[in-house]
Amino acid sequence: MDLRGLLQERFGFPDYRPGQAEIVAHVSGGGDALVVMPTGAGKSICYQVPALARGGTTLVVSPLIALMKDQVDALVDKGVCASFLNSSLSSTEYKARREAVARGEVELLYVAPERFSPAFLEFLGRVDVRLLAIDEAHCLSQWGHDFRPDYLRLGHVREALGRPPTVALTATATPEVQQDIVKTLGLGGRTFIRGFDRENLVLEVLHVDGKAHKDALLADLVNPGPGLVYCATRKNVERATKALREAGVRAGMYHAGLSPDDRSRVQEDFMAGRVPVVCATNAFGMGIDKRDIRAIVHYDMPGTVEAYYQEIGRAGRDGRMSRAILLYQRSDRRIHEFFIDTAHPPAEWVHRLWDWLGARGENPVFASIEEMSIALPEEAGTRAVSSCLNILRREGMVRRIAPSDRSAWLRVAVRPPRAAPRGLRGDVWALLQERQVAADESVSFHPDAWCADLEVDREQLTAALRGLEDRGYLSYRPAERVGGVEIAHPGQALHLDDRTLRERRGREYRKLDRMEGYTGAVCRRRYVIEYFGEKAPFERCGTCDACRAGTRPDEARTLSADEDAVVRKVLACLARMNRHVGQQGWSVDLLAKTVTGSTEQKIRQFGFDTLSTHGLLGPQPDRPGAGWTVGEVADLVEALVAAECLEEIYVTRDIGGKPRTYKEIRLTDRGWRVMKNAESDFRMVFPHARKLARHRAAPKSAGSDLPVPGDLMAVLRDVRRQQATSKGVPAYVVATNRTLEDMARLRPTTRKTLLAVHGMGPKRMAMYGGPFLDAIREWAGNR
Repeated sequence: MDLRGLLQERFGFPDYRPGQAEIVAHVSGGGDALVVMPTGAGKSICYQVPALARGGTTLVVSPLIALMKDQVDALVDKGVCASFLNSSLSSTEYKARREAVARGEVELLYVAPERFSPAFLEFLGRVDVRLLAIDEAHCLSQWGHDFRPDYLRLGHVREALGRPPTVALTATATPEVQQDIVKTLGLGGRTFIRGFDRENLVLEVLHVDGKAHKDALLADLVNPGPGLVYCATRKNVERATKALREAGVRAGMYHAGLSPDDRSRVQEDFMAGRVPVVCATNAFGMGIDKRDIRAIVHYDMPGTVEAYYQEIGRAGRDGRMSRAILLYQRSDRRIHEFFIDTAHPPAEWVHRLWDWLGARGENPVFASIEEMSIALPEEAGTRAVSSCLNILRREGMVRRIAPSDRSAWLRVAVRPPRAAPRGLRGDVWALLQERQVAADESVSFHPDAWCADLEVDREQLTAALRGLEDRGYLSYRPAERVGGVEIAHPGQALHLDDRTLRERRGREYRKLDRMEGYTGAVCRRRYVIEYFGEKAPFERCGTCDACRAGTRPDEARTLSADEDAVVRKVLACLARMNRHVGQQGWSVDLLAKTVTGSTEQKIRQFGFDTLSTHGLLGPQPDRPGAGWTVGEVADLVEALVAAECLEEIYVTRDIGGKPRTYKEIRLTDRGWRVMKNAESDFRMVFPHARKLARHRAAPKSAGSDLPVPGDLMAVLRDVRRQQATSKGVPAYVVATNRTLEDMARLRPTTRKTLLAVHGMGPKRMAMYGGPFLDAIREWAGNR
């Protein structure tokens, strides 16, 4: 077949884009394929042309109703016989579309993954399905950024359809996710990776002080438009929209809290250019082919690089230069930490919900989220119920029943008589006889399937069943409009433990770390490309803001004496915290606050304010500005992780009755050696090096012109070594070299005069001062 001619005739394109032709030929020939291609590079053509080439019906699995409608409308405009089946249709329209599919009149049929009920699969068994296309295929990977449990069933769906040639498509799949997709679907064909580099996107990160700062920047960043502003919460969508409107920008907003009509109107206004900017949560934009979007602004940092890449990929689809700007503040991370924690409830809660569902004695179980919440502790809340259900769906234990896909139920009270009741009731009764339903037998059925068989609409079917119920022939319960789940394995034990959930939670936190790492990348394009497992063809792209600023990655180097001292103080502080409480790891924030001298409640609660290392990097009265801030120490800790002196471990602990996951840092073997000054040729990147250089020429202390007696220095060093050994701390914790030099110059013999020595504060005086005073007095008495 002339596939290029088919493209020109049916779609109006003169030729394929790079990479498309090979994929189209492979899939048209009946081969399975995984297609990983950037947003805007033309993934849809890779299954739409093969769909027409192969004939019959191509079944397309798509995650969003809006996505289906847009794609179907675009195909119909091109003269392609495309349709969709979803809950947005009336019963009459749904029936008409099903009949068209059954007659073989539909070339491409779009459905959601939730639609594959037993009744719908039975219907598809009578359809000539010649190709299965799965869009947004990363949703079926448990390691993907947008995992949806219903996608996991698609491997079984493919088997039920007779294993038709299958193409899975996504723009955001790491190598691990790619393997998961191939394994779940049982794909035996090829993987096509077009590449993740978008040369026409200018990537930028603006570090901001807070939301007010973000609000002030928005109008300039989206001007002249069209543009999208992505926010992590509905509240921030409303805030960003208000900020833009107050700045004179026509802005619409889009989130799940708005009515379907309002959301549709905003989408249509944006596509038509009546509204140049939309502030939205991440659902907006999927499948919307607006090719002239010039700016994507992220008001909040996304939770994963995959999500960020997918969202910025909606800009510049026409090939023109476009901007992707992330407004970043460190606290943005907390939103996603909350999302991660609530999505991973304790295993005990999942077990309790599973037991509650089983105890209901019915299958499916129709109950609202509020009703299900009685199975969990009072503090859990409805969000936890939804998370528990998602875990059960992921484990294959339950299946969610969509509103239009819920089964009805009936129980026959008497054996069907030979003479059927009159009218439609007789037709229903005949259907029961045909299916050999016995007395006292319960039957679950899909109303749409029966409507199709009887050629009636739902209202007529319901009236007929109610009539039979009134005459005592059966008991009938319609498909409920509340939440429903079908138990896949009734009575089966649930094998799930906290360790499994902690591992999943930790994995999500590490992905959040990678997203945050993007904000400090020295080349943002290279960071994204390499995240997805590709080798970047350049070291610096030259177009992102980091490259344009001329910043260069710091290189690991041997530390100066001052830098080495700072590093060992931080490591020693962590070691002392561990020993003091008997715990092996602490948060970066708590370590930074301890070593900089904070006395907040949590520091006092653990007794860290009594440690000799407390405040070692804090403010120094005689050297204004020399003290380190908590943020600067956090940067140093990050560098020590990179230097393999510290390691990051995600832990989950019960806090206030709920599991909370956070990152702790722990000393490595190398960190212990560096702390003890026993690591040869140690090199690392040292952040804020200029800070130490700025204060290296410190003001001279009193007596700085006095000579330093060499024999007294030797005595003081010996005293320092003895105290460090007896207390198990590094020598500099007892006294720095500069402190010893000041002692030798000033030769204090009283506590008051010793306090005047550089670095000898009250706490260090109390812990280490006595032996120094004794040694100085003895030295002076022997002269």
